[in-house]
Amino acid sequence: MYFSFAVLAALVLPLTAAPVDVDADIEKRASPIARADYDELSRAAGLSSGAYSACSGRAFDVTITRQINNLATDTQGYIGYSTSRQRITVVLRGSTTVTDILNDINTVPVFNPRLSGVNFPSGTSIIAGVFNPWASVHDTVIAEVRQLIAQYPSYTLESTGHSLGGSLTYLSYIALAQNFPGKSLTSNALAAFPIGNAVFANFGQSQRGLLRRGNNALDGVPNMYATLNHYGTVSFLYLNFKRKDLLTENQEFYNNGIVATSLRCTGQKDLRCSAGNGLMGVTVGHFSSFGGVNLGLEGCS
Repeated sequence: MYFSFAVLAALVLPLTAAPVDVDADIEKRASPIARADYDELSRAAGLSSGAYSACSGRAFDVTITRQINNLATDTQGYIGYSTSRQRITVVLRGSTTVTDILNDINTVPVFNPRLSGVNFPSGTSIIAGVFNPWASVHDTVIAEVRQLIAQYPSYTLESTGHSLGGSLTYLSYIALAQNFPGKSLTSNALAAFPIGNAVFANFGQSQRGLLRRGNNALDGVPNMYATLNHYGTVSFLYLNFKRKDLLTENQEFYNNGIVATSLRCTGQKDLRCSAGNGLMGVTVGHFSSFGGVNLGLEGCS
């Protein structure tokens, strides 16, 4: 959801006045974020900003090999590879147009969705405003990633995006995990709104890989659509140091400006993270992210 403040004021700011209805007895379970997680989320924010800037050729450390651009659904982003990180990268852009905004608010459910190479469990439901845009580019993304794997077989996979792009990342993570089960996969869904039912979220949670759900302080977008579900897998500390105390479902990383004050939270409604900020919809905190990145204003290098 990145566009001019004039468009924001006209189309979405009326949504931001509604506070989030959270249960009073939900405990505050947050703990400090790991530096490695914060650094990865900061890099993801820069790459996501590059999608808003329509980078071509290169976006920071990623050499772009293909633009994602479906005119019918206005789904955009880029695919490429990073030699310094030895990763194949998929980045999805957030909202910039009226078509995107209409997708953002299209919560009509798609029941038992189908994508090539993906075996959704029976009962899966995903909102059409995110499923249809992803479905329009799914085969293109998978084909390009497959070609890059052939060229760089030792590289791992990653995907990221901000806002609508973050919600699309909930799908790109599943699509990549299912189509390339032998590849290591890391995804970072930034400032995403939830897109599916519990069956969908549990399916995402069960994939072999790492998905960080990263949100910014005073951003109301993650609190939209209270009947839908987020998901986020285990953190860097568990994967690398086998900290079993961190093996919890649905983690969220919450940016408070610097690593020292940023948090790792658990569950749908941890009051020290997004659920406790009392905001819903597009608020001023939506346009900043980890590492001090201002979305759409960071250029391409």
